[in-house]
Amino acid sequence: MIDIENAKKQFLEYVKNYDINNGRINIKMRHILRVAENSKLIAQDLNLDDEKVKLAELIGIFHDIGRFEQVKLYNTFSDKDSGLDHAEYSLKVLYEDGLIKKFLDTNKYDNIIKTAVYNHNKPQIASNISDEELLFSKIIRDADKLDIFKVTNEDKFEDIFWYKKFENLTISPSVIEKFKKEHFLKYKELKNNAELILVFYGYVYDFNFPICLKIIRDNKYLDKFYLRVVEKFKSEQVNRCIKEVLDMCNEYIDKAIYNKYE
Repeated sequence: MIDIENAKKQFLEYVKNYDINNGRINIKMRHILRVAENSKLIAQDLNLDDEKVKLAELIGIFHDIGRFEQVKLYNTFSDKDSGLDHAEYSLKVLYEDGLIKKFLDTNKYDNIIKTAVYNHNKPQIASNISDEELLFSKIIRDADKLDIFKVTNEDKFEDIFWYKKFENLTISPSVIEKFKKEHFLKYKELKNNAELILVFYGYVYDFNFPICLKIIRDNKYLDKFYLRVVEKFKSEQVNRCIKEVLDMCNEYIDKAIYNKYE
């Protein structure tokens, strides 16, 4: 049996190894707890049994646990800049370093946990996995992206964005056109904070479960983030591009959830 309350306790004990006053550490701690709650919400909406709901919540706690060491060593969330894949490093912390023993006294769920954590940050979920591994991979991906919209509206821009510069930025025409066609950008294609905004909006098109899109719409996350963008980024070109993207995303959400929730 999964003791989810013990898991939360052990997670908070682990975080004490790091500087909680560091903005990035604090953001990641709160992010992980919210992602765990999002995972629980999605699993419940899917009518999974109690043990599977707890497993989804536990994977939420595990998915970014390697981020703390990444921030400590490199002071960034950028896997590109740190040369560290944070999903794979999370698995190292859990299994190679043995942290998993503080959370579970069984290896019954190891394959599901390893697969879901590994796939949570990949462009696509691996194809050679079981149906159950696929389900939990989809849940954690959705739960993770859902919280990103909350974070982008509530936390400091300086902690959310990778680069220091916010002034005199533009979005490359090739980047905006690629986004319109594919709704997806690779991090290595991005040159500045303005282009990173598109990644946040692009997550809208990668949700598996309609409940997440409904939450985004009900909380007006996309519109609120646009207002923050206009306030922070003074470039007319950037704000014009993002307004166009905002309208695209809102139209997509309305269509995606209409049959289920309207």
